[in-house]
Amino acid sequence: MKSKHIIFVHGLFGWGADEMAGFPYFGDGITTMQEQLKKNGLSDVNVHEASCGPVSSFHDRACEVFAQIIGGKVNYDGVQKQHSEQNHHGTSTKDYSKKAFVSDWSENNPIVLIGHSAGAHTCLQLQQLLVEDFWGCGSNANWVEAVVCISGVLNGSTLPYMLGCDKVTGELTGAIGNFLSMGVQILSGLNRGLTRNLFDWDLEQWVGQPETTELSEFIEKLKNSQFAKSNDNLAYDLTLQGCKKANERFKTNANTYYLSVITEQTFGIQFFKKQQLPSVFMNPALATSAFYQGVVVNFDNDKQPIEGWGTGDLSINKWRENDGAVSSISQRFPFTGGNHPVGGEGFMNRPTLTKGRWYYEKAESITGKSMDHFDVVFGHITDISLGDAHRSLYIKLCNRLCSL
Repeated sequence: MKSKHIIFVHGLFGWGADEMAGFPYFGDGITTMQEQLKKNGLSDVNVHEASCGPVSSFHDRACEVFAQIIGGKVNYDGVQKQHSEQNHHGTSTKDYSKKAFVSDWSENNPIVLIGHSAGAHTCLQLQQLLVEDFWGCGSNANWVEAVVCISGVLNGSTLPYMLGCDKVTGELTGAIGNFLSMGVQILSGLNRGLTRNLFDWDLEQWVGQPETTELSEFIEKLKNSQFAKSNDNLAYDLTLQGCKKANERFKTNANTYYLSVITEQTFGIQFFKKQQLPSVFMNPALATSAFYQGVVVNFDNDKQPIEGWGTGDLSINKWRENDGAVSSISQRFPFTGGNHPVGGEGFMNRPTLTKGRWYYEKAESITGKSMDHFDVVFGHITDISLGDAHRSLYIKLCNRLCSL
């Protein structure tokens, strides 16, 4: 591994290290990896945790991660000065000057990106913006040595349709309040009822500064913005439609390693076609969404969400198995759009990995334990039986990266 810096990027409704009263989004993952690097004689490799908008678009999140890596002000517009105007939102006031993760980031000093859930496509969006030299700093795809996707929403999820996204267009047509409330309910369960004062929605570009601490006022401001209408939001980006467009934009770089860790915790019901029920071991907060994806969600044959839906890997029955938030089939590699070569299943024990190809492996195969969408990050904190498996995942990921 050439990289001296590893950057973790959280997913939908996620948070940074200084939020949620210090409750760690990635559980023991970051500290475990830092300790393992030292054991491997790589004490000069640093692990960082980025914080970006929990419901912001792939683009806006990628811009926020970039600013934290280089230590500068968030720039959504790049050198072309178009994004904010086209999507009807302001420019951010967030400034990370003198707080750089990597002060001399370049092709000769690349990084490893590790993204969970929506963080996976955030990492791919960041690499694509580097390809385009979006910020005019002479960047290219080789600034990223490897992308590791954990429970990545690489081809979209059927969950956003339960949260108010239209099945035909993918647009957020339901109430914004309902969409955000799900996140608040989950967070309330994690920190005993404390939410807004510990959780930053990072949406100054939409609601102005400062953000109100009252959730009802915050939602009202968001409703009066173009947040939902512009599709520049994470709800749309995580749909089948949104991810297909993203996969068509993104390119798999010939000089980058791509690894995907797949999670699932549902089981099949033989008497009801190929539907899937949530396992008794699944985090209760995910049971409803797992049931929706495994049993309930469907699409009209004459109103397909994306081209080709209903055939092959785009058949609904193949999307039933899930981890409570994302269908397992969607987590493997991008396949709904673009050209993304596949290396195959299994990457931990392969003697060599080829750059520019996607490799995937189930978390259960790596750790011996099945895991849901939360278990691979903070979920093991409330389920101590998963502690060893959780740490084992990050130890083995670290060792695999070190061997590159």
